[in-house]
Amino acid sequence: MLQNYFKIAFRNLWRNKVFSGINVFGLAVGLASCLLLYLYISHELSYDSFQQKADRTVRVVMEYSMEGQVNKVPQTGTKVAPEFGRQFPEVESGVRMENRQAVVSYADRKFSEKKVVYADSALFHIFSFRLKQGNPKTALAGPNLVVLSESSAKKYFGSENPIGKTVRINAGGGDKDYAVTGVVEDCPDNSQIKYDLLASFTTLSASKEEQWFSANYATYLLLRKPESIATLQAKIPGFMKTQFSKEEMTGGNYLTYHLEPLQKVHLHSDVEGNFEPNGDLVYLYIFGSVAVLILIIACVNYINLATSRAVERAQEVGVRKVMGALQGQLFGQFIGESVIVTFAALGLGLLLVYLGLPLFNDLSDREFSFDVLMESRNLLLLLGIVLLVSFIAGGYPALVLARYEPVHVLKGHLKTAGAGQFRRALIVFQFAITAFLIVCTMLVRNQLSYIQDKKLGYNKDHVLVLPADRQVNEKIRALKSEFKRNADVQQVTRAYESPVYINGGYGMHRTGTPDDQYKSVTALPADEDFVKTMGLRIVAGRDWTPTDLEQATTPGSDSLRHFHFILNEAAVKEMGWKSPQEAVGQKMDMGNQRPGIVGAVVEDFHFASMKQKISSLVIFPEASGNVLLVKLSGSRLPATLQFMEEKWKAVVPSRPFEYEFMDEEFNKLYSGETRTGQIFSVFSFLSILLACLGLFGLSAYTTAQRTKEIGIRKVLGASVPNIVLLLSKDFLKLVLIAIVLASPLAWWAMNRWLQDFAYKIDVEWWVFVIAGVIAVAIAFLTVSFQSIKAALMNPVTSLRSE
Repeated sequence: MLQNYFKIAFRNLWRNKVFSGINVFGLAVGLASCLLLYLYISHELSYDSFQQKADRTVRVVMEYSMEGQVNKVPQTGTKVAPEFGRQFPEVESGVRMENRQAVVSYADRKFSEKKVVYADSALFHIFSFRLKQGNPKTALAGPNLVVLSESSAKKYFGSENPIGKTVRINAGGGDKDYAVTGVVEDCPDNSQIKYDLLASFTTLSASKEEQWFSANYATYLLLRKPESIATLQAKIPGFMKTQFSKEEMTGGNYLTYHLEPLQKVHLHSDVEGNFEPNGDLVYLYIFGSVAVLILIIACVNYINLATSRAVERAQEVGVRKVMGALQGQLFGQFIGESVIVTFAALGLGLLLVYLGLPLFNDLSDREFSFDVLMESRNLLLLLGIVLLVSFIAGGYPALVLARYEPVHVLKGHLKTAGAGQFRRALIVFQFAITAFLIVCTMLVRNQLSYIQDKKLGYNKDHVLVLPADRQVNEKIRALKSEFKRNADVQQVTRAYESPVYINGGYGMHRTGTPDDQYKSVTALPADEDFVKTMGLRIVAGRDWTPTDLEQATTPGSDSLRHFHFILNEAAVKEMGWKSPQEAVGQKMDMGNQRPGIVGAVVEDFHFASMKQKISSLVIFPEASGNVLLVKLSGSRLPATLQFMEEKWKAVVPSRPFEYEFMDEEFNKLYSGETRTGQIFSVFSFLSILLACLGLFGLSAYTTAQRTKEIGIRKVLGASVPNIVLLLSKDFLKLVLIAIVLASPLAWWAMNRWLQDFAYKIDVEWWVFVIAGVIAVAIAFLTVSFQSIKAALMNPVTSLRSE
């Protein structure tokens, strides 16, 4: 019996190749979309799941308040891990880490590394990073020791055994020799902690003293029990109050710490990551919803095409019932057809995933493997999805067909009004999803374009960002002089960090106010050429001169040091001055070691993500920095870069010539949003394709059913436009209803998404009009293809068709 069912099912599917092909291809695209988005979502949800002690490992976040301004940062001082270990029995161990860029030398070769992580020896006790060679207890237990990742070991030493060999590392404090004590597996992609080399924390001078402040270090604690997290968190605020005098913590100032469970950091923390940006749970919900919606559209296509062909199958059902077939047997037969179609779609869908995975990896900036889908857990999930889709897509058509009464069917008195209403409702639902995705795609792209095109207040185009270590700082005058010998090098400056993202926290005090009234501000140390190089607009005061830098960096007594501070307009308001002109010349300081005056005020510029409002910024002169910023004309770029490389190697031969363009740095700020926009656009297009595919099949079938009617109308004088309109208007009405239903939901969803941005576009009415026009145009073109074909047919042929 079962064999007979499948034989009949195959025969029916083969007889109707076009509709079967539409169903198989539609479901294949839906399944492939779901699988690709599943790879992304499951990867994000799996962060740090490989850590065996993840349930009792926490990241420490520092929270402090100055003058009522609360700040939370993912770094702490050096004192937290050792002091908490001594004071709280809940703490089993702790590790401090700092990520640095460094130049690694071996023999006559130099390598620039961006992930050199200095860590305490407890790292391998807390985290499950497996050593391939070396002793986890001693590998980092001493100064000037280093553990290489497998990739780094192969890059430096090839097939040689690296243990016991020496590499030279310059991580900003000059060249130092490090003994290689181990080789660790490459860092998993789903780890928030990323490394190429792990160096011993005791190498750093900061390890010699314990401080609550100077928050530059990521701190993780291993607790004795998972339930100790809440217990320890409750103790921390009270303990921290005992660490400072009343004079130190006045006016509402405080310092405390929060514990974040390791596996919640990537998606749930409101504080950025130490080693890479956090993920966004909202985007996972978005992608999950898109995956489900695309699959629903594919299922709707199947249901619509199957129910529209119900009349053709009705006589078959009537004959089978007369011959004794039970309703359950008929239901099983039609479900069997659905299962065959779905399994065929799964095979094609897996092929589409395999072929499309490289493109999806580029879009998502990940390295997903097709082999993951072949794991037993995922194969069971695939089987479950296929069976679910088979019953969702085939269940209703099977139920409709199995319920036909043989007497009515064989007499030709078949009523399908209910099925017709259901089909129309499904078309509305399908195109409501499509219209929703069109609106969302347009608004996401508009917001990203707005961010890219918005005036930042500084010039990021054709600006090189080069890492600057101690040797570069010592040779800065020579480098500037050599670079400027090329006419295409317009300006050169040195700063603590790039203006794309400035995050140094300082306290600012206005002379004449109580000594304890400091304002929390962001500050940037830079040299005298910074304003000119970045094209900042001075609204009051004057730019720095070399004399200003000399006054701020005079060695010896602090009484000789004098700073000309440059404030942005937000800082002027924060300090209580009425205008930039009033602020210029006013006395202020940033602690006892930085007394001075307001030398200038610059127009506000964006030095952080557009998700944040422009806050108070102070730029102060400093004779050292971490980056060199070079403004180029943009013409003859390859030749200019070659010239700079030659000069760089002549002045600082120990440091590789490496650079990044500032606009690339800027784009990284919004890499998550850009990836989301691209992924959203691709899958929105696929949803539109599926909706059109279903509408094409449905319109083809409807047109075929009305062939005789079309022939009669043509004989009676109907024109081609009249017939096209006749066959299209019912579908277009449904699409218009879908647009009306989808618009409020899209408006609500996009307003919620835009709330994350301090600077954003308005959700305007014309976007919905354009989206509606696009949806109607797509539907009309899809339907009109069949309509025009039918309208141009010879009426004699049409009348003979029945």
